[in-house]
Amino acid sequence: MNGTLLGIASLAIVAANGAVFLSRMQRVAIPENRLAHDLGWTAALALGIAAFAGGVGWVGGVSAAIGAFTGGLMLLLRLGSAQAKNAAAVRVGGPILDFAAVDENGAPFTLASVAGKPFLLKFFRGHW
Repeated sequence: MNGTLLGIASLAIVAANGAVFLSRMQRVAIPENRLAHDLGWTAALALGIAAFAGGVGWVGGVSAAIGAFTGGLMLLLRLGSAQAKNAAAVRVGGPILDFAAVDENGAPFTLASVAGKPFLLKFFRGHW
């Protein structure tokens, strides 16, 4: 297989893997085990590098550069974004954590001030 085909394959893998990843991201359905995506990025990086080693024209070179750069960048971002698994601070049916905030009149409010009384606690997400 010559370098141009390897470069085009690298770009195709990046496009397919990226499309699936973005689709899952929009649906908030990214799996915990992202091994398949990591393998895709690794394959794109490896094919892009192999394309340059095999000699490429400008079409293969551009494709290989985009594929290798994107694959490498996504792998670096993945390595740098690892987060520790923590237990959830709040669970359904569990106690509400005490907090302090400002009420609608600007007065300080604490959740402990309504302990033992019925109340409705409503949070709004700002759209700005």
